[in-house]
Amino acid sequence: MHPAFSVIFLTTLIGVGQGLFLALVTGQVYSLANLLQPQDSVRFYAVGSALSLAFLVAGLVASIFHLGRPERAWRAASQWRTSWLSREVIVLPVFMFLVFLYGVIHWLGWTQPLFRIKGVIPVDATLL
Repeated sequence: MHPAFSVIFLTTLIGVGQGLFLALVTGQVYSLANLLQPQDSVRFYAVGSALSLAFLVAGLVASIFHLGRPERAWRAASQWRTSWLSREVIVLPVFMFLVFLYGVIHWLGWTQPLFRIKGVIPVDATLL
């Protein structure tokens, strides 16, 4: 098996971006549950989200190079029933928007708890 370099870059970069975002959210949940020491600055999550978003964008760009004819990239989403790349082209921008929103909420400091689970774990807008 000899995959194209674009597929290798695509899967690696998107995996790194998703893994970093998952680590950020997990760290935030654990710190809210007092299982980890909280971060001193909410900017930590904003910068981590920006880095995650950069990896995701790079992976999406790599997916374009996997197409046989990049000028027909707009048609990539039309074959979503049979092509994993088409599904990825549809779902990845939605995930990227959520990562962006998570970062913006932290950057602006809108992290006051909205409610608490069992009166103990605070839940803010980024965890919804």
